[in-house]
Amino acid sequence: MDVQIAAYHSLRWLLRPFLLRGVEIATHGINHLPQRGAAILVCNHRSDTDGLLMTLALPRYIAWIVADYMIAIPGTSQLLKCTGMVPVKTAGNPTPSSIKKALQRLRQGKLLGIFPEGEDYIFNNDFDAPLAELQPGFAHLAYTAQVPVIPAVIVPKAEKLEPLTIPPAVRPYLEQHYDCTHIQSIVRYRSADVRIGKAISLRPVARLTKQEQVGWLKMQTRQAMLNLQS
Repeated sequence: MDVQIAAYHSLRWLLRPFLLRGVEIATHGINHLPQRGAAILVCNHRSDTDGLLMTLALPRYIAWIVADYMIAIPGTSQLLKCTGMVPVKTAGNPTPSSIKKALQRLRQGKLLGIFPEGEDYIFNNDFDAPLAELQPGFAHLAYTAQVPVIPAVIVPKAEKLEPLTIPPAVRPYLEQHYDCTHIQSIVRYRSADVRIGKAISLRPVARLTKQEQVGWLKMQTRQAMLNLQS
């Protein structure tokens, strides 16, 4: 077995009882998640725990796109590297090395996970806001690798806002990207639905230009996510 996949599932099994304590997850549409082969899983982003929740809810290995500063945080760097996560800059364009790593995961036949709303949606503290516009990076990757996109959403059934406490060891890295004085609360789920939609392929628009295909895929994915939320 792939070393990164083995490490991922081992940690998932070890941490599941602790990370899911007090949280009920119901998964819908799991049959839409391909059991093998490359694809991009696109999900909404309401909480800093979304990646963990999706990891625990879905049985397949997911190589998540993570904020690059996470690699520098003590205690997380080796964990993210050994499980094959892909660090990407949170500001500006992604570096060529990040794009190369993401495409590598797809060419290895892996499932790449992305939150294309970005982290600003969390840290703006507007938790009742509708689904934000999606950043187009996932669509460019799907076009380049010629893989389908799997839309997904986390729909809270019960949640509460808790004061955001940032460990001293983490604060210097986070403050490089966000003004932490304005971040007061964070969403904590008590019960949530994870809903997976049907794969979206570029085949129906294969004759269009790259720009047109990327725009179409971005629009179709966002609409599918809105439909899943309703």
